[in-house]
Amino acid sequence: MKLSWFAATTVVALGIQAAGAPYAPAKPAASSGATGTIEKSLQISPAGLAWGMSLAQIAKLYDKVIADEMLPLFRKAQPGMELDALNEEMKERQGALRRGRIEFGNLPTGVDQSALKGEYSYGNGESMAWLTLPSGTKRNFFFINDRLWKIYDEHKLKKGGGLGENFQEAVKALAKRFGAAPKMNPADYEKGRPFDEAEWHDPDKQIRAVDRGQTLGVVYTERKVLENIAQYRKNQTTDGPEAIDRDVAAVTKGPAEPPKSNDKDKSKSKKK
Repeated sequence: MKLSWFAATTVVALGIQAAGAPYAPAKPAASSGATGTIEKSLQISPAGLAWGMSLAQIAKLYDKVIADEMLPLFRKAQPGMELDALNEEMKERQGALRRGRIEFGNLPTGVDQSALKGEYSYGNGESMAWLTLPSGTKRNFFFINDRLWKIYDEHKLKKGGGLGENFQEAVKALAKRFGAAPKMNPADYEKGRPFDEAEWHDPDKQIRAVDRGQTLGVVYTERKVLENIAQYRKNQTTDGPEAIDRDVAAVTKGPAEPPKSNDKDKSKSKKK
């Protein structure tokens, strides 16, 4: 998987920006001219991130990214309390991804109440983890059987930002950077699409820009998995992810009410 493009007037739009690192404007990606089609695979930072990686592998990759990013601070830190505080901060940041793992098993999760609902399924070995990049972007990693297949970045839109202050400006910025106009997909709840989206694809991934108001979702999905998703999601829940597991529901329902006696039956028994 490749995916690395940079905003010229802001922090790195995708990935972690090293302290003080200069970034030049990215060249537009090659396009065939077809709507939403990018001929060459884009690269997402950090280098080494690839489809199929496990959470442990991704966490190890970010351990190094975070250590490299904080190196200038360590060089300036005084031995003692200042250095100890930096070490604790680095450990905290490096552990965040591992601590943030969420399994989509048989029970509903709090993610169901977020805009990420619909990006995963239950009972099919799926899970996710997340971290916050220095730019403020929240990056969500989605796995099937601990294999990375989707990345969902949540960018805050603002005036003067590299992606603009609204969805329309963000789509224009992305189209310029990708070198291709997107396919526009309006919201359609019946198709499981609660937001307006702009869509591109390159040889190995689908790229979606999701209109969430002041938040822009940029989603990268491995095409090989997406095009065969039914094979990975054989367990189709009928009640939806909000439904409580039937066993749990039975336990939390409370004691059953005793059967009501029949007055007619009582009168018959008295006569006997």
